Amino acid sequence: MGLNGNEEGEEANIFTRDRAPTRNQKRVRQAVVLGIVLVVLALVWGYLQGGENRALNALSPAQREALFMETRDSFRLMCLADAGPKLLMRCQKQAEFLMRFSECDEACRQELAPALRNAVR
Repeated sequence: MGLNGNEEGEEANIFTRDRAPTRNQKRVRQAVVLGIVLVVLALVWGYLQGGENRALNALSPAQREALFMETRDSFRLMCLADAGPKLLMRCQKQAEFLMRFSECDEACRQELAPALRNAVR
């Protein structure tokens, strides 16, 4: 026998003994893990939402203006007349896209407003 009554020379130390976590510790651990997962998901979602803006900003000014003009002309042809229920979603998406351009001034925003309002209904 060893010095402390253990065989094979092991020392008894109450501080090294693994203790089962309490219910509160488990809940805290679960809450921390859930919080970390939610933060990571929010960061990924935010990054993906900004992808379209990053793509627009990467265009040269001439490309950006051409895309804006083409999209605006398409919006005017399709959406300023009575678009009908089948095109409402498409018109809303085009209006939201056009709003991302710095070229879309106050007059542009007023032109897009009906498509954005109709989509809310």
